Amino acid sequence: MNLVRREKIRAFVEKHGVADFAQLQELCPGVSLMTIHRDLKVLESQGFLIKVRGGARYVAHHAGEPAFAVREVLGQPAKRIIADKALHLLSNSGSVFIDAGTTMMAFARQIPDIRANVITTAPNIALELATRPLLTISLSGGVINKNNLTLSGDSAMDHLRGINIDTAFIACAGYDTSVGFTCGIESESRIKKMIVEKARKRVIMLDSSKFGRILPYTFAAPSDFDYIITDVEPEELPTELAQSAKEPELSVL
Repeated sequence: MNLVRREKIRAFVEKHGVADFAQLQELCPGVSLMTIHRDLKVLESQGFLIKVRGGARYVAHHAGEPAFAVREVLGQPAKRIIADKALHLLSNSGSVFIDAGTTMMAFARQIPDIRANVITTAPNIALELATRPLLTISLSGGVINKNNLTLSGDSAMDHLRGINIDTAFIACAGYDTSVGFTCGIESESRIKKMIVEKARKRVIMLDSSKFGRILPYTFAAPSDFDYIITDVEPEELPTELAQSAKEPELSVL
C-alpha cells in the first residue's frame, strides 16, 4: 500500500509541477500529514521530487521510472484491457518478439499454450512463458536493468540480429506528440529501434498514463507501427495518435 500511495503522490506532483500538503491529503484521504511527510522524504531520496516549504516540487530533469514492483500494481485494469486486445494479433506460428515491462508481463500471463517461437529480452516473461509446453522461448543475453527487468547491451543486440521476427509487441515508457515513443535507457532504445526495423508486423502497446510523458530516448513514431493498442477510445488519444487512427495502414485497438 505504501508503494501505491507514493506512486500516486509522485504522479500528482509530476503532473502539476508542485503540490502543497492540502492537495496531497485530499489525494490520499485518511492518511496523516506525518505519513505524507515520510512519503515525500522517500520520494526525494529516490530523486523524483524535492521537498519544499509547504509541499513538494517535481524534479523535471529526472529521467527514470518508478520501480517495476510499483508499476505492476498500478493500472491493472488498463493492462488487462490492452493484453486482451493484443491476444487477437498473436499468431499461432512463426516468431513473436515480446518486449519487457509490466504491460508486457500482463500480456504474457494471458498467452495460451500455442505453437510459436517467442523471443524476449525480459527474464520474468521468459519464465512465465516457460510453463507453456508448446512455446519455444528464446531469451537474449545482456546486462539486466533491475528497474524494468530487461536485458540490453551488445550481447542482446547480437542475439536479436540473427533472429527473424514475424510480429513484435513493443512497450514504451512515454508518448508525446512532439517526440514520439520514448524510453529512459539508451541501450534499450537501440534494441527497440532494431526490432521495429526487423519485424514484419509491429505493435506498440501503452496505457493512457503514458500520454504526455517524455523520457530521454525516442525510438519510434506512430507511423512506424501497424497497430497501436491502448486502454482508451480513439477520440481520447493525443492529437497525433488520433490522426494516425484514421490512416488506412495503421489500426488503433
